[in-house]
Amino acid sequence: MKEFCNDVFEDYKLPFATYLAEVIDHENIVHEELEIIWVIKGNAVISCEGIDYLMTAQTVFLVYMYRLHSVKSEEGSIIVSYRLKKEHLHQHNLFFEKVPFKDRVYTFEELAIKYRQVPLLVVQIIKLLLSEEKRDITRYKIIGYYNRYIFDLYHELLKERYLDIKHVNPDEYLNRIHMIVEYTYAHFQEKISLDDLAEITHISRYRVSHFIKEALGISYRDFLQNSRFEQALKLLKETNHSISEISKNSGFSDHKYLNMMLKERFHTTALKYRKSILKKKSCSELSISTYDFIQELKTCIKKIEADKSFQNLIGLESL
Repeated sequence: MKEFCNDVFEDYKLPFATYLAEVIDHENIVHEELEIIWVIKGNAVISCEGIDYLMTAQTVFLVYMYRLHSVKSEEGSIIVSYRLKKEHLHQHNLFFEKVPFKDRVYTFEELAIKYRQVPLLVVQIIKLLLSEEKRDITRYKIIGYYNRYIFDLYHELLKERYLDIKHVNPDEYLNRIHMIVEYTYAHFQEKISLDDLAEITHISRYRVSHFIKEALGISYRDFLQNSRFEQALKLLKETNHSISEISKNSGFSDHKYLNMMLKERFHTTALKYRKSILKKKSCSELSISTYDFIQELKTCIKKIEADKSFQNLIGLESL
């Protein structure tokens, strides 16, 4: 049995866990998370509340929370699953456990044509997780996309129109998140105003402020400071520059502010943080087996993008 039962992207500290598996044989289990299971290759059988569901390649199943289920797949299968963390959902007033839901298997093609939200979620997040751009940029994009999708999923379930998006245009939302995150990470050393963001997104200053809060869960001021803070941490790890130089190159007006953030978050100073990093062995690299699996995922995404029936899932950019 070849499984990766740990969250393979745990270092990103995302509001969901991602699991990869080639062969899976999980006996009956109950968990509080909502889980999306995507069979990329091969076959799997999901037994949910005593009913068996056959999943073939490019099908998706939504396992509702607190439901007794088991999963078994054949040799050579490739499966990705997301478990949506309950705490994050509740913080956004999304209580899926209170919404009735009927189990069924969806083909990926059916979702791509009629119910775009779920395949957009699994494709876009996998693409971002597999991309080679800076990890901190990727993380904020994923959170922005994810918050949008779970909000839409919840309210469509409430309407008993499972993911019917006839009146929703997610592309505009994705592009705005993309522009705001990219612009911020390209200009974090400068003084960025909401007026600057309003100009590039073509919405009002008031709306862009609320949009960022809705998408990322924090104010733009906090997002900008987090971006600068992440850059400072990177420089502390990878360079021998002085603390004053790092503060300036990260967009902080004074090194005292950087030290204040380090004390608030890690209860340490910049110098002590740097010394502690030198003592730690990096554990961010994926194992060889996981790496091979990820290459299979990249191949799958490229096939989806080349398939005309999935053309409305093409994202902002290819890997």
